[in-house]
Amino acid sequence: YEEVNFKTSDDCDISAFYQKPSSGAYVFINAHGLGSNKEEWLPFQKVLAKKGFGFLSIDMRGHGKSLKCRGKIVNYKTFGARDWAAVSNDLTEAVSFLRKKRIPFSKIVFCGASIGSSLVLKAATELKGTRIKHIILLSPGMAYAKIKTDKLLPKLKNLSLIMAASPEDRYAWMSSGFLLALAREQNIKAVFLTGPGGHGVNMFKPKIGRASG
Repeated sequence: YEEVNFKTSDDCDISAFYQKPSSGAYVFINAHGLGSNKEEWLPFQKVLAKKGFGFLSIDMRGHGKSLKCRGKIVNYKTFGARDWAAVSNDLTEAVSFLRKKRIPFSKIVFCGASIGSSLVLKAATELKGTRIKHIILLSPGMAYAKIKTDKLLPKLKNLSLIMAASPEDRYAWMSSGFLLALAREQNIKAVFLTGPGGHGVNMFKPKIGRASG
């Protein structure tokens, strides 16, 4: 993969890892959790690459190497609700980046972990025609950073949704159950998978003494 950069509509510089897909394969836009960065997706990226999938794993503004907006240094630790709401611009611009690479909307998958899960839902509602049809939510919440996922999900149509959370992660587990019921009410195709433990991308890490297969 290569490290790439792009600029958002509100003038933030975004750093990302990009791997082009095999012909006709899906491309995952990966949004990390709070205080993390694009490198948390490295193990997942290896799996995607082996299967021929592409990916665009971003450093959301205020994280990793994405530390400038409108020429000023930004840090997620100082973000208020309005700042977090604007982070979805990073994801809609990620879609634009892929479209310039001639990746069709039908082959783009939004994949978000923790706060990233809320932001991919928000970004999907902000794209004209809600064209993203494949979304993965790892340890989603009802209102991370005051972004209310139960208000966003009904705005999406013809969606294929996969959620995963660990039972020990009570907030994410209960939120996933609620969102699953809401998705079914909206006739959204949804699956809720049980994680082995941990939160967000950490669910991919095997516990000590647990078989990793």
